[in-house]
Amino acid sequence: MPIGVSWHAVVLLFGLLAFAPTRLGDLSSHPDPVATYAAAIERIATVQRAEDSVVAAGGGSILLSHGHATPRVVVLFHGLTDSPTQFLPFAQQLYAEGANVYVPRLPHHAERAGNVAAMKRLTAQELRDVGDASTDAARGLGDTVIAAWIGQYRPEVRRVVLVAPALEVTHVPSMLHGAVLRIALRVPNVTRASPHDSAAPDREPGWATHAVAQTLKLGVAVRNAAGDRAPQAREMSFLLNAHDHTVAAGASLDLAREWRRHGDAVVRVFELPDSLELPHDVVDPRHPGSNPRMVFPVLDALVSGKTPVSWVTELPTR
Repeated sequence: MPIGVSWHAVVLLFGLLAFAPTRLGDLSSHPDPVATYAAAIERIATVQRAEDSVVAAGGGSILLSHGHATPRVVVLFHGLTDSPTQFLPFAQQLYAEGANVYVPRLPHHAERAGNVAAMKRLTAQELRDVGDASTDAARGLGDTVIAAWIGQYRPEVRRVVLVAPALEVTHVPSMLHGAVLRIALRVPNVTRASPHDSAAPDREPGWATHAVAQTLKLGVAVRNAAGDRAPQAREMSFLLNAHDHTVAAGASLDLAREWRRHGDAVVRVFELPDSLELPHDVVDPRHPGSNPRMVFPVLDALVSGKTPVSWVTELPTR
């Protein structure tokens, strides 16, 4: 006798998955900062040595150091399915301006024998750990740490610049985001791989639903924390893209408002115009449609704590 599956049962299952609470776990910071420049170099070298046996060509963590601590340190976190090479041209520009620059590789990215399906192993805790570890190391590289996400938790961070942060995706209404996230965290992973580009072996084009969900889970933890207490960083800037069809700008504005509501941090939100027709990835020059000539000066201004050029719109956060 054939076994059938009732659609009522399927709907009930997804309903239970959608409303069951999401266990965020401990996604707060666990700092272990280094005390000296030499200790920072050794900690990053340890990471790079561990990567040597698993990382594809050009996909490992990048350190651009002047050989001594500098007044400014920049930590750049690459995007999901990409690699540190995404930020290499901009990192070189910041290095030429005098900063020590560290671009860590995110877990399960740019693996030599991997593909986008390997990212289903990614967890929010691993993302938290790489944020903590990168800030710990950067503490010894100079006097000012600039990073992303960790501004909520780490007092060493002076300025945070978030470029199109993945707090919510555009194709899911905000009111349903929580339910969809809970389902995505619980059902089996779904992978969609795109053809590999032999000229960019460090990239894993496509997506894995568990990796996306774990990234969004970390975003939920940050937003929850922002609703309860002030951020640790003193300055936060968002750079959004009006032509972005991947992440939702509204979630970034909500987070900016929460950060402004608590404490006295300076929080500003800027938006690249739709007329530039930029892709979601506005940083990597290899991405079709990217425009580093327009975007890099804007990023450079934000990293330096300056107001970008007039054609970039500042959005209200009150």
